This record gives sequence, C-alpha cells and structure tokens, in this order.
Amino acid sequence: MVRHILEVIGCKRPVPLRLAAALGWLKRTRFKCLFVMTLLCLGLRENYPFSNFPMYSSFNSRTSLVYLTDAQGTPFSTMGFDLLNSTLNKIFYGWRRAELKKTAGSSTARVALAEHTAGEALLRYIDRHASVHPQIRNLLHGLRVQYLTIRLEAHELVLQTQTLATHE
Repeated sequence: MVRHILEVIGCKRPVPLRLAAALGWLKRTRFKCLFVMTLLCLGLRENYPFSNFPMYSSFNSRTSLVYLTDAQGTPFSTMGFDLLNSTLNKIFYGWRRAELKKTAGSSTARVALAEHTAGEALLRYIDRHASVHPQIRNLLHGLRVQYLTIRLEAHELVLQTQTLATHE
C-alpha cells in the first residue's frame, strides 16, 4: 500500500522505515479522519474555518433585552408562564420591527412608540397564553414588561431600564 502511494506521487527515493511504519499504523487505526484533520489544521494554521479566532469577534457598543417584573419591580421568571425568555424576545422584537415599518416620524419618537406598542403586544400574548393555562392567571396582575438597554460609554457600562407596559 505504501509503495503504491509513493509510486502514484512519483517518489523514486527509498522510504525511511519510520515513515513506512507510520503509514502502516495510519492504515490500521480507526481514527484516520481525526488524525488527517489534525494534521490539516496544524498545517493550515490560522485560516478559516480552522482558526481558533472567535467567530463573533466584533461587538456593538449597545445591546438590549426584554424581561418581566412583578408589581414591585422584582424580575419574574418566564418559566412561571411556561415560556422561555428567548420566545418573549422574539415576540417583542417581531412586533417592534413590524411597528417600525408602519410608523413614520422622527427616529427617536418612532422607536419609542414601536417599543411601547411591542411591549403591549407582548402583554396581550401573555394574557392569551394565560387564558389557555388558567393556573397562571393570578400571576398577571401588575406584571410589567421592562426594556433594558446596555451601552458602553467612555469604558463604562451604562444601564437604562424603562417600563414599556404594565398589566392591569
């Protein structure tokens, strides 16, 4: 087998015994692909997709998230509604995007209106969800949708929380 490989690549020199033994071992091992990929990665070094450089290496200076609180402002677990926080964020940002497409005006006022409308839509969604699950109906009174904005300004984190909607 080793001789055949060397003939195909046109090698005329005699093969050292160690190389022949290594190729024989490679032929017998179950981890051929792993070994070949390791050698390939070592040879290619820092080239995509074989790089250890983080895929998300550039970050915005601003991010935001939506969460729920009770009437006293204590964060409320979305698992109490049998929902995941990622689901609530998808609902909120979906409504926010839709409202931004419909609304005209200056950007600051437009965004504030879209966020307020999305917060109310999120509460309506939770209200409909609670009507299907009566055991969580009593958790709704005073429930608030909070919008947290995190910004980096002059190497300091600035947190700004605003209440978008409150369940009556």
